[in-house]
Amino acid sequence: MKYLIDFLSDRKVLLGIGIGIIISTVIMSSVKFNNNISSTEIEKRAKALGMDYPSEFKVINKDVSK
Repeated sequence: MKYLIDFLSDRKVLLGIGIGIIISTVIMSSVKFNNNISSTEIEKRAKALGMDYPSEFKVINKDVSK
């Protein structure tokens, strides 16, 4: 445990972690996310995953006489 604490307190390790954080921040800042999704697209994706509306269910009522 003491070896791990000594390793992480080393200046070279901390410098490497800091440089890695800076590089990853620069890369992630250039990524653009498309959060503009329409309601129709959401519904299409949900239908593809198995979403059903209650009005689409076929109900069979055996008690109703014809």
